[in-house]
Amino acid sequence: MKVFKRKEDKVWQNVERVMVNLSVMNNKLLSRIRYMSGRGRELFEACVKAQAEGDQEKAAMYASELSQMRKTLNNVIRSQLSLEAVINRLSTLKDLKDVKEAIAPVKAIVSNISKDVHGAMPELGMNIRAVQESLEDISLEIGGLSGTETVYYSVSDGEVRKILEEAAEIAARRTKEAVPDITR
Repeated sequence: MKVFKRKEDKVWQNVERVMVNLSVMNNKLLSRIRYMSGRGRELFEACVKAQAEGDQEKAAMYASELSQMRKTLNNVIRSQLSLEAVINRLSTLKDLKDVKEAIAPVKAIVSNISKDVHGAMPELGMNIRAVQESLEDISLEIGGLSGTETVYYSVSDGEVRKILEEAAEIAARRTKEAVPDITR
């Protein structure tokens, strides 16, 4: 019984460590979102100014840059929302059984986040890899997955898909709010 308690304590310590790392990444993403939103407003104003001055070439350049930035911002917002959902999910776990059930979708979401932010924030790559390794360690410690078997959790997993869809909807709305629409 004591061995099980120590193992459970170690799992919870690892879960806490993962949550701290995810929170740090979440804060970095929030900071990047604020920066990109501000930059988007600057680009929009520059586009308006160029239009007012009759410089269509410059206006088109600003509009093109703003369009690309909005796409990247949308990915970053979606990733941040997914990360926030993962943090909330981990913080609501009550017992070891919940950890076993929650770890697979969490791993899948973190993997998707890694893909989404790779281009926008490559510096998070090492942090995300460390979190993925910690999640794998937790899986091994609770006996949910062995290191030799390969288990794939696709976006078709119900909880993962639901979180990603919700994050995509909110990300699209926040992107529209954060950066003016240049098509109007």
